[in-house]
Amino acid sequence: MGAGKTTVGRALADRLGLPFSDSDPAIEAERGRTVRELADELGVEEMHRLEAEHLLGALAADEPAVIAAAASTIDDPEARAALSAPGVQVIWLRASPPELAGRFFRRRHRPRFGRGPHGLFAEQAARRYPLFAALDPIAIDTEGRRVEDVVEQAVAELGRA
Repeated sequence: MGAGKTTVGRALADRLGLPFSDSDPAIEAERGRTVRELADELGVEEMHRLEAEHLLGALAADEPAVIAAAASTIDDPEARAALSAPGVQVIWLRASPPELAGRFFRRRHRPRFGRGPHGLFAEQAARRYPLFAALDPIAIDTEGRRVEDVVEQAVAELGRA
């Protein structure tokens, strides 16, 4: 959350001429509620289930696409397996927990959590980074970088993959 997956993903999809699929707008369109409202109403675990469901559906589509998957999907074993399937290339956009926490406060649509985002992002990084790394992703640091530069690196890395 906050690493740039929507902004970078949309720009990358445009650059590659591919469709773009983003879990937040897809879930909101399907459910008629914002992800923040859904997380408040259904709970964070159910919201994460919906995010994993979106990823699995997007990966099952017939056409290639750029998919902005919620970071929570890495916690789901079925989603992790789908991300490691042949033909799937994962791009892991990274930023430090303090940077992510700062970005968190600039976006009103973010779900509320019971604790402050600084501790939340640090805990998530400790738990999720090894799971992301196990996918052998293209890892791109986004902190302090322009979207165009991140997209250029992604295109170059995809060309080498």
